[in-house]
Amino acid sequence: MDIERVNENTLKLFISYRDIEDRGYSKEEIWYNRAKGEELFWDMIGEINTEEYFDLEGPIWIHVNASEQGLEVIVTRANFNSDGESSLLSGFDENRDGAEHKLKDSMFDSVDEDTMNGNHSVQNIVTYKFKDFDEVIPVAKRLVSFDIPSSLYKYDNIYYVAVDFTDVEEKSKRQNIKAILNEFLTSSKMTIYRLQEYGEEIMQDRCFETVIQYFD
Repeated sequence: MDIERVNENTLKLFISYRDIEDRGYSKEEIWYNRAKGEELFWDMIGEINTEEYFDLEGPIWIHVNASEQGLEVIVTRANFNSDGESSLLSGFDENRDGAEHKLKDSMFDSVDEDTMNGNHSVQNIVTYKFKDFDEVIPVAKRLVSFDIPSSLYKYDNIYYVAVDFTDVEEKSKRQNIKAILNEFLTSSKMTIYRLQEYGEEIMQDRCFETVIQYFD
């Protein structure tokens, strides 16, 4: 996924159809299944929060343009002035005209009211994959002390560990955890939603603690 900061309140995201498929979605799913389209969007937003492009708390506006190669998503957050009024659409309007010629359709016919008000619960969950169960044991030994929510799934004969960074606010702690994960496992674009729906859940919520309890 490519990310471009347009200004302090607006981002442009581009995701290819190949990347979408790597995340476990089909082109048809994201266009004709609203729930799947939103899952993909919030998965993308989770990556933005992780990389700290800007804080997406509060109202946001979403606009989706389609091309032959993939999807361009314009995300604009509200910018409140001194009077408490929101300039939510300013950044959106500035960038919409330039992309209008590429617009074929919108992934969302409308945006839910709760989403517009910033009430969508963005779960910053990342997934890592590995082939042999033994590969997760050294990871569990290193990460169990961080007390971070984790779960284990199996999908198409591949194991996936999902790690929830939602409550990890300290940047250095987040970086340390990811460094350990990257040392032993392979980063995956498979979403937690896809694993929950189609994968086999092996360990729920406290994967690392369970691994240490039974296999250390």
